[in-house]
Amino acid sequence: MSLFGIALRSLRQRMATSLLTAFSLALGVALVVATLVTGGVVRQAFDSGSGLGYNMIVGAKGSPLQLVLNTVYYISRPIENIPFARYEDFLPAASRADGIDGTYAQFVATAVPICMGDYFRGFRVIGTNSAAFGKLKSGNVDPYRFSQGRNFTDEAFFEGVLGASVAASIGLKIGDTFSPTHGADDGAKHDPFTVVGILERTGSPIDRGAFVNMEGFYLQEGHAKPIDGHPTPASQSSEHNKDDGTRPLALPKEQREVTAVLLRTASAPGQPAELTAIGLRTLLNEGLDVQSALPIAEISQLLGLFVRPIELLLLLVTTMVVIVSAVGMLVSMIGSMMERKRDVAIMRALGARRSHVMIVVFLEAVLLAVGGGAVGWILGHVLVGAAGPWITSYAGVSASALSAAPGAELLLVPMLVLLAIAAGLVPALLAYRTDVSKWLQSSG
Repeated sequence: MSLFGIALRSLRQRMATSLLTAFSLALGVALVVATLVTGGVVRQAFDSGSGLGYNMIVGAKGSPLQLVLNTVYYISRPIENIPFARYEDFLPAASRADGIDGTYAQFVATAVPICMGDYFRGFRVIGTNSAAFGKLKSGNVDPYRFSQGRNFTDEAFFEGVLGASVAASIGLKIGDTFSPTHGADDGAKHDPFTVVGILERTGSPIDRGAFVNMEGFYLQEGHAKPIDGHPTPASQSSEHNKDDGTRPLALPKEQREVTAVLLRTASAPGQPAELTAIGLRTLLNEGLDVQSALPIAEISQLLGLFVRPIELLLLLVTTMVVIVSAVGMLVSMIGSMMERKRDVAIMRALGARRSHVMIVVFLEAVLLAVGGGAVGWILGHVLVGAAGPWITSYAGVSASALSAAPGAELLLVPMLVLLAIAAGLVPALLAYRTDVSKWLQSSG
């Protein structure tokens, strides 16, 4: 029988002790894996927010971090709305009714309005225009692509586009309709929008959004700023349900507000767009009614101040758990070794070399470490999958059992080998130094 077979048979003879030892190590490894994967998912989700095709967000005065969390990641609540005229300040003459460049048009390449306040089965509903997917680029490089259908048009008030996660989770397809609810999932139900496009998966918060034509969003009850003398959206909402297919009247500008404006700043000759963004940010923040935030700067600050320290703390705690489990394995094997000194003496008497006995004991430690580590790795991913809905609900990022942190997880393999060496070294040395004559005499 090979040395490996002898080690495996020895573990089988001590099945209960071996299983408990491996399981204690598996629990520690599972916690490490779950921490690494969850931290990696959160970090990747926040990092993806820096590649959404815009480099500035304009919204109401308040916390710039809250503005970024709400607008980019669809978590937290909007600070407040801003007048529609503030959005028009970034539009060129060709896009304005008065034919005059907006106040800040010279600094802006693309301006996209964002309206929030509705939900659909737990997902945020975002009112915007066709420029969101027609002019902005995914990852700042490639145009947004559709796995099915097309982008909605500005002329069709009640068309919508779904992110990949929304379509997969709810099961909607092209031609289906969905009715957002006002303010929360249990709020008043709005008029239906028709799905005309489903975006390809981007790995960004876009995947978790349901996007609708801003014109239709404004016509929903409770979405217009009340002004004397203007009809309410409730009275207009029935217009688009006419059998003759006529389009309803758009909401007057005086009753419009936007939650935020996404800006891709223009590049001055020989200068990067980021430099323009810094200058424009200063101009906007000097005003009284709006603020501007640079998503990349806020994301970096968020990761540095909150995400990374918490991730390191959790990783330290779970690593200590693994070390404690390894110490437990060491104690278990030393105790087992003390009980098996007679067996070791018999092996030596039958011709086994000291080195053979030492290798057998060492292989037992390796088998326990690798077996417990493999079970722990699987269990860690199962834990992430089980906690996935909770993570999505509270952190706004998607996590599943298939989520991974490849670089960090690969470090577990050499770590487990080192643990096996450390845990198996002492009992292996004890086996190596066993006095054959002493134990044979005592057994006789």
